[in-house]
Amino acid sequence: MKLCKPNLPVSAEYIIIGERYGSLLAPALDSLGISALWLPDNTLVDTRLSGHADLSAINTPDKGLLLAPYLRKSPFVSSLDGLGIAYGFADIIQGNTYPADAGLNICAFGEVTVCNPKTAYMPATAGNVIPVKQGYSRCSVCVVSEKAVITADKGIASALENTTDVLVISQDGVVLDGFDCGFIGGAAFKVSSDKLCFSGCLDRLPDKAHILDFLDRHGVSPVYLTDSPLFDFGGAVPITEK
Repeated sequence: MKLCKPNLPVSAEYIIIGERYGSLLAPALDSLGISALWLPDNTLVDTRLSGHADLSAINTPDKGLLLAPYLRKSPFVSSLDGLGIAYGFADIIQGNTYPADAGLNICAFGEVTVCNPKTAYMPATAGNVIPVKQGYSRCSVCVVSEKAVITADKGIASALENTTDVLVISQDGVVLDGFDCGFIGGAAFKVSSDKLCFSGCLDRLPDKAHILDFLDRHGVSPVYLTDSPLFDFGGAVPITEK
């Protein structure tokens, strides 16, 4: 069982997703031959976000899989033990308001790690750290390839412009219950080198055509996991590949 590069699996085997989204996403994941490890709600963060994997787990370039402390002695880590998947726990104290919920919301891909150093759990990062003001950097970035991302955050786009092909889109169109809108990175994740999963359809996104053109240019095909409008579920954390 091989750990995959953070957010860039060649062919995903096991991924972590919040268990509250299981009934919505499991059928499509099963059809793709991908096994989900269902993450229990994190009761330390805002209840609207407690099922978001990107607040509670991160696959890091140097330390492998790191988990939020609430998962200690949980059935979830017993599942990891049973599969022989190594993991550690981040030395953080989480809370229900920003930035206490954002310590693990770090976006690593390729040779770079995008994060706000003031809010991020820095031992989780490695390589070329790109500092940004956005504490929810993983939510905000949809990783397309090692050299391509999609984001609505202009600060992140500016920070990456010299190293990465960035498509800047409108913030509108991604549903997140209890909030005005969600994040594109929290609504999508790679499952292979040429497939990017979306939680739902892109019809409500003003930049749908630009997104599809951008994916096509980078040799990546969209996979729609449901027929619902695109919704932010905290993304997924690919951890092993076939």
